[in-house]
Amino acid sequence: MPAASAQPFVGPPPLRPTNTVGGPLSPQPGFEQTQGCMQANTGDSTIEEKPWSQLALGFEQAHEQGLTGSGKTVAVIDTGVNQHPRLSLTGNGGSAVPDGRGANFDCDGHGTIVAGIIAAHRDDSTGLIGVAPEAQIMSIRQSSKLFQNKAEKKTVGDTQTMAQAITQATNSGASVINISQSSCQTIAQASNPADEHNNRLYQAVKNAFDRGVVVVAAAGNADGACQKNPSGSPTTAVLPAWFDEYVLTVGSVGQEGQPSEFTVPGPWVDVAAPGENLISLDPGSGGSGLASQIAAGADGQMQPIQGTSFATPYVSGLAVLIKEKYEKAGTPLSAGQIMDRIKATAMHPGGNNGRNDIVGYGMIDFMAALGDIVPPEHGKLPAPMKPTRLSADVIPQKDYPALLVALGGSVGGVAAVIFTAFLVNAVRNVRLRQAEAAAKTKSRRE
Repeated sequence: MPAASAQPFVGPPPLRPTNTVGGPLSPQPGFEQTQGCMQANTGDSTIEEKPWSQLALGFEQAHEQGLTGSGKTVAVIDTGVNQHPRLSLTGNGGSAVPDGRGANFDCDGHGTIVAGIIAAHRDDSTGLIGVAPEAQIMSIRQSSKLFQNKAEKKTVGDTQTMAQAITQATNSGASVINISQSSCQTIAQASNPADEHNNRLYQAVKNAFDRGVVVVAAAGNADGACQKNPSGSPTTAVLPAWFDEYVLTVGSVGQEGQPSEFTVPGPWVDVAAPGENLISLDPGSGGSGLASQIAAGADGQMQPIQGTSFATPYVSGLAVLIKEKYEKAGTPLSAGQIMDRIKATAMHPGGNNGRNDIVGYGMIDFMAALGDIVPPEHGKLPAPMKPTRLSADVIPQKDYPALLVALGGSVGGVAAVIFTAFLVNAVRNVRLRQAEAAAKTKSRRE
């Protein structure tokens, strides 16, 4: 029997303009807390060395140039963000979690890790610093796996609350929106033009884009509903990454520069960033130090911090610094120009058009993104694209057990949101590229 031919990729259905996203984000009724909140480290949580991801990306060079995210706000749409002495939190976020503790509380710990990667303040006792350490974090607590509706067998957070959260962030003045969560759906479901909740999510990201807000989202991890796409046409759509024109989607790479095998590949993956063996702020309630591992699973085993969730905030931080630089220069860039600049200056993999469906256009390059000339910004057209297929880009599948419980199933057409956090094991070292740049600078001076 001959093999079936690959079907062409089908994108999102046409957007049906809507003026509503189902009302403002508010606590969802019918949910009760079923697990205790993540607790802070009671021992010594000082980690003196700089994270490998921080060294590889080299974003402290941007800080030396005065680019720190000052005056900018990053909305973290997640499980909330705990108040930590090394974070500056705004007070205008919303919450869908019905515990009365608002957005600046994180029972799950996930959102606090994300916020720390973006905007942890400098502390001379440790090597860690956030990408944009003077940016403010607007926490929007749209999900939690620790609160369940037992009758409907689901947890807090779905595509409707995500659309509401994006709209709230846009209307509240966010410069960049970080979404380290995803809704994985079959292509058939995601392509259904009658799905009202997906359409609202589509409208929300487009509205943000049109208003100059950069939306950065995780590519998703292969687990449960998020299945790796097979050779040929993808079978799993990852939202909001699916709305690729308006969203910058991030895959993960490991410490040796290898693509992380848990990343869900797809034609919507734009770039990659470090996503294995990371360090961030202690995500527990009342935490004041750092964490390189957190308790995960029913047995509370300690696991390293890993996932496309945690690669995403590095790209959000870069978007903030680009926005800051060009606004200071009096030549602000649109959301689309910032997204294009990040993709154009990434360290491209081999193959057609310098991209593939696992790492997109490659690992981000901070100093190139902040300094290189991008032809389209000067009226020059990029080279024409060659046709590509997913088949050559898929990593062989392996059995990766989920160590972070996913949010529950969908009800009434509202697709469940799944944390894109894998806590299992820890970019290619970019010192060579930095050395080459330094050599060029030296030769020009000579």
